[in-house]
Amino acid sequence: MSEMPDSLKTQYFHDRNAGLGGTAAPHRVAQGERELLTFDILARLAGYPQIMQPEAGALIDAGCGDRYIEPAVRQRGFDYLGLDIGDIDFETGRLPLPDHSVDLFVSLAVIEHLRDPALFLSEAMRVVRPGGGVILSTPNFQMDFKNFYNDPTHVKPYTPHSLAKVMTLTGLEGVSVFPGLRCKPDWYYQGKNRFWKARYLLPFRGDNRFAPSWLKGRSTSLFAIGRKPG
Repeated sequence: MSEMPDSLKTQYFHDRNAGLGGTAAPHRVAQGERELLTFDILARLAGYPQIMQPEAGALIDAGCGDRYIEPAVRQRGFDYLGLDIGDIDFETGRLPLPDHSVDLFVSLAVIEHLRDPALFLSEAMRVVRPGGGVILSTPNFQMDFKNFYNDPTHVKPYTPHSLAKVMTLTGLEGVSVFPGLRCKPDWYYQGKNRFWKARYLLPFRGDNRFAPSWLKGRSTSLFAIGRKPG
């Protein structure tokens, strides 16, 4: 399959992240997903006090889209820097940052778009300070393999095992992989009644029927966090 032109990639990612579609419903679904991702990041970090120091420090958001996590992380004391595909080719480019200058490296739904994530992850290790953290998210191929390639820019799928392995091989320690909070594929939140389906993005709302799936790790997304030695 031929490579998607950069101009189309940029527009595709923007439309996906911004939830554009001409009506309020898909926008609200997209907004709900953004809030879920932000909540996931902050909830995971709460369990890593060695990364969340009293002075939160610098956070880089690699693949930031419309910078939707910025307000929440700034509120918690981080100095935020967002980079997107218009700023750098994450597969071949060097991050415009000095060594050991970042406390937390966050990259949401980027790694699955890279044929070879080696440079991207080595750059994350370079810019993160010793003892700092790396957080990645990606679709869960194990639970949503039928829909993974519906996105034409997806090139490399990950399971919980393979995501942990690639992060460990990069040199991160204490790598943990968690199910994301989303338990249904994209198509579930599109089409008829999509506005009302948005309320089910969270697995815990009263007697939400998706809670058992989440507790069993049957999420359509993955979060992983690891710590740079030091």
